[in-house]
Amino acid sequence: MAFIEFEKSVKKNDWSMNDLHSHSHYEIYFLSKGSRHFFLSNALYKLTAPVLLVIPPHVMHKTEGGPFERFNLNVGGGDLDSFQKESLEKNALRLVSLNPEEAKALTQLFEEVEKTDKRDKHAGQILRAYFSYFCVLLYNLHSVKLPDKKTENNMPPLVLKIVDYLNGHYDEKITLEELAQNFFVSKATLLYNFKKYTNCSPIDFLINVRLTKAKELLTNTKKSVQEISEMCGFSSANYFGLLFKQKEKLSPAGYRKLQQQKI
Repeated sequence: MAFIEFEKSVKKNDWSMNDLHSHSHYEIYFLSKGSRHFFLSNALYKLTAPVLLVIPPHVMHKTEGGPFERFNLNVGGGDLDSFQKESLEKNALRLVSLNPEEAKALTQLFEEVEKTDKRDKHAGQILRAYFSYFCVLLYNLHSVKLPDKKTENNMPPLVLKIVDYLNGHYDEKITLEELAQNFFVSKATLLYNFKKYTNCSPIDFLINVRLTKAKELLTNTKKSVQEISEMCGFSSANYFGLLFKQKEKLSPAGYRKLQQQKI
């Protein structure tokens, strides 16, 4: 049975996520108040409430910005029916800007979800019923493709170019020295700018990209751990396993087994 988790967050001051992350489930992100800079895969976008975004599995993301209110609905692939999958997929990585009536309907729905007592013996069925209704609302909403050009962001072109490069060449051997040479800057300049805007070094970002790709392959293919480590640019399967366990608290094989249990 697909898992469903709900979370509401309200911040009255500036707040930023520390790290880029990804997960094996869908995340429905409904920004009901405020605005956020949303780093998604290899671009930074500005979202202004009310707006909704469906983040599919295995896509790196983080948010930053000022005061806001947002609702999160996390849904595992599991046994979603064809309509639910279509509703999510047709809006994945697309902006769903909401008019006042649509925003009010979603806010009311999520506030009802928030009231659900998880101790109730029927809580699971109630949450699935709410999710089914949400899919009906989502299916009828208008979404637009995220712009090809990054919009209203504070991230300098150098950092965006490096992010784009790392996303496209994660399976290759890459060093900090080579990156600096490729982009005609010193290592110090590269490190300073990259860490300032992503909160991590280029190599840490590269490792996150590789681990994200690895999680996707572990979930969706039957390829061996050795094959996956090579496809994702790790120097060896042992090194891959060590990094994976540090980040995920599970071995690659253990992670695969856990994902299979969710299907």
